[in-house]
Order: sequence, then C-alpha cells, then structure tokens
Amino acid sequence: MRDVLLICMPFGPVFNPSLGLSLLQAGLARHRISSRVRYFTIDFAERIGQNFYCDVAYDNGPPVEYLTGDWIFSAAVKNAGSADDDAYVDDILLNRFGTLGNDEPCSPAFVRRVLYARRQVPGFLDHCLNEVLREEPRIVGFSSIFQQHAASLALARAIRHARPDIRIVFGGANCEGVMGAETLRRFPFIDAIVSGEGDIVFPELVRRVLGSEPIGSLQGVRTPGTLDAEFEANCFPNAPAVVNLDDLPCPDHEDYFEQFRASRYDGEWQPSVPFETSRGCWWGERRQCTFCGLNGRSLAFRSKSAGRAVEELVTLVGRYPDADVDATDNILDMRYFSGFLPEVADRRLNATIYYETKSNLKKDQIRMLRDAGVRGIQPGIESFSDRVLALMRKGVTGLQNIQLLKWCKEFGVEADWNLICGFPGEPPEEYARMAALVPLLTHLRPPISAAPLRLDRFSPIFCDGEKAGITRVQPMPSYRHVYPLPEEAISNIAYYFTFEYRDPRDVGAYVDPLRRQLREWRRAAKQSDLFAVDVEGRLVIWDLRPAFRVPVTVLTRIDRALYLACDGIFDLRHPRPLDLDATVQAPSLEELRARLDSFAARGLAVKQDDRYLALAVLLGEYVLPPEVAAAVYRLARLLGRRRGAEWIIPLDTIDGRSWRLAALKQARRNGSGKPDRRRRPLRRKKLAPDRFSVTDLGELAIR
Repeated sequence: MRDVLLICMPFGPVFNPSLGLSLLQAGLARHRISSRVRYFTIDFAERIGQNFYCDVAYDNGPPVEYLTGDWIFSAAVKNAGSADDDAYVDDILLNRFGTLGNDEPCSPAFVRRVLYARRQVPGFLDHCLNEVLREEPRIVGFSSIFQQHAASLALARAIRHARPDIRIVFGGANCEGVMGAETLRRFPFIDAIVSGEGDIVFPELVRRVLGSEPIGSLQGVRTPGTLDAEFEANCFPNAPAVVNLDDLPCPDHEDYFEQFRASRYDGEWQPSVPFETSRGCWWGERRQCTFCGLNGRSLAFRSKSAGRAVEELVTLVGRYPDADVDATDNILDMRYFSGFLPEVADRRLNATIYYETKSNLKKDQIRMLRDAGVRGIQPGIESFSDRVLALMRKGVTGLQNIQLLKWCKEFGVEADWNLICGFPGEPPEEYARMAALVPLLTHLRPPISAAPLRLDRFSPIFCDGEKAGITRVQPMPSYRHVYPLPEEAISNIAYYFTFEYRDPRDVGAYVDPLRRQLREWRRAAKQSDLFAVDVEGRLVIWDLRPAFRVPVTVLTRIDRALYLACDGIFDLRHPRPLDLDATVQAPSLEELRARLDSFAARGLAVKQDDRYLALAVLLGEYVLPPEVAAAVYRLARLLGRRRGAEWIIPLDTIDGRSWRLAALKQARRNGSGKPDRRRRPLRRKKLAPDRFSVTDLGELAIR
C-alpha cells in the first residue's frame, strides 16, 4: 500500500524519466509521504515497438498537432468503439480533403501501425489497471504533457470505475489555466487538477487528502466546487511558483531506471537523464518570441545558483555514468558562462550535455560549452532573414544565426534547429533570397525541419491575433476526433490552433523553392565542406560544396588578414583593424569593400548590407572527418604529384581553369557511384592542420 502513485502514460518519454514526476516524488519524500512513479510508457513501447512509439512521441513522424498519440487512446476516452477510424485516417493522417493545407499525407505503412496500436489499447489499459490496483494507492497523480492527455484520461476512467475511493489528480502543461478547468468540467472522474508548478502545492494537497481535509482553497488547485466561480470570472490562477530553485530537492529517478532495467530495452538502449537549472525565459520576460507558448503563463526567469547546479550535475553523473544529460531549461542562463560552465569543465565529468540557448552566442562561449561537455544545443535559429526574425521578435540577425552554425561546427557542438515560415506580414521575397543562400551553407548543419507557423496557446500571436494579423482561430481539426465534446469545450482544451491570414497569402507557393533547396542541403551535408587552413602566411580555402567549382583558393597578405577578420561578423561601418605585417599599408575603406565583395562573389562569404561573414571553418579546433579528408586526398591526387608520403600541389602556378577542370573530373567520378579501381582506396583518417605545410618552392604539401 502506498500513499501516492504517480503515473506517466503514453505518449510520454520512454527513454528518459519524467523530471516533473521525479521532483514530485522527491518532494513528497521530504514530507514522509510514500510514493512510486509508474512508467507505463515503457510497457506500451514494448507492445507497439519503440521505433513507432518514438515517431509518435518525439515528433519524428506526423506533427504533434495531429494528436496521433491521443487519438490512439481516444476510443477509451469516448467509451466508444472504432467508428471514427476512417474519419481520422482520411481527414488527418491521409489529409484527403485538404483539412491540413499542404501537409504531406502519412504513408500507408504508418497508418497501419497507428491502427495496430489503437487495437492494443484495451488490453494495455487492463494491464495498467491491474498494476495500479496492486499498488493499492490512496491517491493517483497523472502527469499530462503533449500527447499524454487521452491515455491518462482513459486510465483514470478505468480506475474510478474499479475503485471509486481512490482520489485522482491531474497536472502538467495540458492542465494549465482553462485547459485544466475544462478537462475537470467534462471528465467528472477527476477529483482535482493542479494548474502550473506543483512543487509547492502538490505535497500540501496530498497531506490534506490523506488527512480528510478540504483542498478547494489551495491556489491553483481546481476542484468541481471551484469551477463555476472561475468560469464566471474567466480567471484560472496558477499554483504558487518556486522562487528559489535551490530549494528544490534533487529529483529521484530510481523508479524509472528500475523499470527500464526490467524491460527488454536494458542493454540495447541507453536512457538520458533530465537536468534542470532554470525555469521560465529571461528573453521572454523582455520580449517574448511571437510564436512561443512553451512557458504558458510562467515566463518569470529563475535559475539555480552555479554551486547548486554543479552539485546536482555531479550527483546525476555519478548515479548514471553512461547516460547523456538533457537540460530541460527553455534557455541557458548567460551568467553560467562565468560560474557553472567553467566549474563543470574543470571537474572533467565526462558527461554529454544538451542545452537550449539563444543563437547570438560568442565564439568563446561556444568553446566554453564544448569544454564543459555540452555536445548539443538547440539555439532557436528559425530563419536567416532579418525581416522575418524581427517579426518573430528573436532579437538576432540572420548573419548571427549562420555565424553560430559555423562556430558550432568548428568546436564540434551539434546545433539542432528548425526553420519556421508563414508569419503574418512576412515578405515573400525573403524566401527567394534564403533559397539562393542555402547552396553557400551546405557544409553546415541543416535544419531538422522546415515547417509553417503553428499557433500555440499562450503565444503572443494567439493572445493578440487581431493585432498580429490573423483571423478565424479554431482548434486543430484533430481535436474533434479525440474528444466527444461541444466546440466551445474543445476550444478550451486545445493547445494547437488553425488560423487564416488577414491578408491572404499562399505560403506554400513562395516557400517551396526554399524547401527544395533544404532537401538538397540535407542530401549534401555529409560530403560537403568548406574549410581553411592557415599555413605559413597563406590561407588555403578548400571548397567541397556541390554548388561550387573552384575547389581551392589561396589568400595572402591583405586578403588573408581580411578573411580571418571575417571569422566573426565584419561590419564596414565599424571596421576592425587587420593583423597585417608592418610593411603592408592598411587598405582604404573602398579597397576593403572591394575585397570583401570579391569574397562574397566567390561564395566564400555572405554579405548583408555592410556586414560580411566568412563561411569557411578554420582548421584547428575543427579536424576534418574521414569522409572529407578522403575528398581532399582525391583532389590532391588530381592536382598534384606524389613525393614519398606527401602530395605536392603547386599553389602559385596553377590557374582557376585547371582547378575547375579538376573539380569536374572529381564530380564525374563521384557521381558515377563506382569506386576508382585504378588505385587502392585512399586512407580514411582525420586531417588536422599539422598535416599541411609549404615547401621551399611555394608548393602545398599534404602528408
């Protein structure tokens, strides 16, 4: 018998524990309240296959607004049969009637997996119910985020039918504000819903329930007795938020790892562990991004002290030494660059960490992230257009976004990012400009996706649609297939919405050229590169991007110094001094502009107004991967001669026509798909700066 059973239902995360539930369990332990967290996510993934489960849960398949995970459990929510199968498949998954605009239909194979998973639900819910009853809890708490709502409702209904004495409480992002109030009003088997952060109020709620005391007076707690007054006033306050995050307990993930080790995934998959150092968004406090509703109404930024954050990270890495660490923060605290990150780097924890950041980071900051073990970031790039970024209120420029991608590649930090289009008032011509820009960037990390603007509850565009330029806001059509409710109720429960533009526009038509270029970028990314090696007064730039046919450029004297100065954005309105030899006269502003324009014309730099950014990644911190190194040796074989263990290339005597000819030869051979059988395959090793040198005759030598 336990006081509390906390439940994580599909389609919650399967390969990492729930931070919210782990924190609640640790908080209850402080009050000597017994609890357990049950991860039915693992059980369902075993039934339907982890690949399909992850496609649904992690947005790898259809977009999350399709509510595929919720629909799989919707028959149990409606307490009905499968009469809606054909309608949902036609309207949403196959999009036969254009319900979702230009979205691509799901594959027949994916549709079959969805229907198979839906047929597994009755048996799965029986299994879950038996597990719950075996625990004999007095209170059952459900965490509902993203696509967990329907599965949680379905099991809650079954629990209430089997054991009416068990108190059922819901919380999580799907329960904030009016969404939770409407859920409670429409599903009377729920006893209470917590809106907002539950760290403070949930232990008190549990204490009162166990002591047979009323809970309706607790701030942020919805009960059937409070609903009428809240709907009449249209006011749905949140629970008190944690002000000092250092007061939080260290999360308890042991229940998750115990269940994971008992699953078939143990030994095959390595879970990650969530790690929280802040809540809210310091940028959103100043100027919230127009499309973002992730923080709900809790934008107030709070972060743990550097000492507490380091202590917690050390604890997590010590308990789970093989697990990656995923920071749950919406944005990295910039103060951590002077406290937390240097301390983590000094401790050499051998941890792989993932963070969300802004994209206007400096080069030294990216190096610091790398040194601290941050191997992946989500920088919120979203666009390369200054005008579109201004509409988003991102507070960065397109050049800054490209600069970040380049520096991330240099330091080995993977930047996961998405491109968002379709903002009200955006200039369509900006997408033609970005489409022309993409061939220059194929050596950098491409976006994960390019998606139209999604209207989320709590976002500024949703809250003030008339001002933003949108009309006819309605819940996504998928909600009507999940919940058997009136339109007004669905509008209150929904988080995702459709809309129309006040100034009609065909977003798909003007974005399509960019989408085509992005597909080419993804195909070319592994073989494409643009790097520079600085060797004995010469900057040798190797260009292996598919769109360019001059594979090697050599810069000396002023050009070399100027290109190196453009490693960070170079603004002609405020030019930085160049690192020139004392015998070289500093160029005039007009000469600088001419040389910079020459870099841009050759595709070696990007120009926006009077600002320039060199695109080549500097060899040094960046070491060429084997695939690119092999391509460099192929070029060396074509352009030079073998001398012992070196390839010798005559830099000062070969002209542009010869370089282009060599590139064409290389392209023809690579494009044939057949190996070159005339010679042994070239070595597949990493290529670092110390393998380049210049001979006494001014030739480039590559070992």
